Amino acid sequence: MLAATYANVNSLRMFAWDDLKVFLALYRERTTGRAAKELGISQPTVVRRLAALEQATGLKLFERQSSGLVPTTGARQLISAAKRAERGMCEFTAEVESLTETGLKVIKLTLLDHFEQLMVPVLRSFRERWPALHIELLPTDHIYDLARGEADIAVRGRDRPAGEELVVRDLPPCGFAVYAAADQPPENRPRSAEELKDYPLAFLDAPPNQLPIYQWIRSHIPPGTVAPRCRSFQALSSSIASGAVVGALPCTMGDSNPLLVRCLGPVEEFDVPIYLVARRAVLRRPPARDLFEAIHSYFSERPSLMMGKRD
Repeated sequence: MLAATYANVNSLRMFAWDDLKVFLALYRERTTGRAAKELGISQPTVVRRLAALEQATGLKLFERQSSGLVPTTGARQLISAAKRAERGMCEFTAEVESLTETGLKVIKLTLLDHFEQLMVPVLRSFRERWPALHIELLPTDHIYDLARGEADIAVRGRDRPAGEELVVRDLPPCGFAVYAAADQPPENRPRSAEELKDYPLAFLDAPPNQLPIYQWIRSHIPPGTVAPRCRSFQALSSSIASGAVVGALPCTMGDSNPLLVRCLGPVEEFDVPIYLVARRAVLRRPPARDLFEAIHSYFSERPSLMMGKRD
């Protein structure tokens, strides 16, 4: 009986976590070079670990094609379980660090790229309270995966994040308004939605271009007109400030720019929900909890910073 038990244990397949990380990176990146860069290891190491995992599983996980590595049916069936294991390992690591009071030297804060200046008072106050900690700012529209540990705290727009491992708080919504160059005389700026068709309009050629405000802007571009497209909020802001175009911007950006002037809005129907998100395990660390609460309090008490001043 005992011998049978040992035989069963020995028959279990053991998978190294480092090999599983390589599988996840290859599934996301589709080349050994990009996977190696993401993991901070050499390309031969990626190839070796993939071979080890395929041997341990007895499965072919990727097919090589001219476009890169293509996951096999087996890989596609395993990916959900691999992601759960990855998140579990991240939570385990965060819990260990919380219990041992180690590991938290840097707090990674990801936020929308037009929120950087708004954060300055909060970050300055935090540094006075926690001078030994460094906050790494990640301003981008890219959605970092908090559950994977890519970031610790996030300010996000549009869709409310979900997951038991996350803590989510509502912030005031982000308002949008239509802006023109401040040095243009008032008679050369649109004064109503009906007048927009008479002005050169620009909009975003980036993920936020699906926001209601930009769909509305496109509806006012006359058929056959080629409207300028900008790859970022900053590029759109600069184009408007040059006087070449009229366009919509977040009030967080447009209202603080002396080179711009509001023409229309903001109106509630174009508001974008904003959320403050953090990994639950990270918030067990006092500095991270302090920063999370400070951000929430600061903007909740000053809604016009996000929404823009309204009549």
